[in-house]
Amino acid sequence: MSGLKDIGVKVVDAAIAFSAPAILREIEALLEKLAESGESGVVDLRGVPLGPADYEMLRNELGQGEVTARLDAAGPSEVRETAYAGVWWVTHRDQTENVIAEFIEVTRMPEILTSQPEDVRAASARLKEKLSSDDALHN
Repeated sequence: MSGLKDIGVKVVDAAIAFSAPAILREIEALLEKLAESGESGVVDLRGVPLGPADYEMLRNELGQGEVTARLDAAGPSEVRETAYAGVWWVTHRDQTENVIAEFIEVTRMPEILTSQPEDVRAASARLKEKLSSDDALHN
């Protein structure tokens, strides 16, 4: 080869979903496992090459469920239930709103929404202290 002009280039149609069908099959298998054994699973969407058509297919096929939660833990995050109970689309962003992690969690409740035992203990202690020292409750 004598230069860049001699390198063959293959143009890939951005409107074709290459990875989404395989991801949907993986989600199907994970959902079946959740239903049968209660075992959860995760698909890391940032760990798979996904084009715009893949995202569109996943959004269309998985649909929208009844539950959406937004939280701010080291940046904004959104947990969205899909049209399939137990299948959650979880997106984490940094402070400038760039997506830093994106998962499909197949679980009864996404881990990020589950209260951690140490947080529950701390909350219990705080409420107990507040109620024992709050004069308004004693009147």
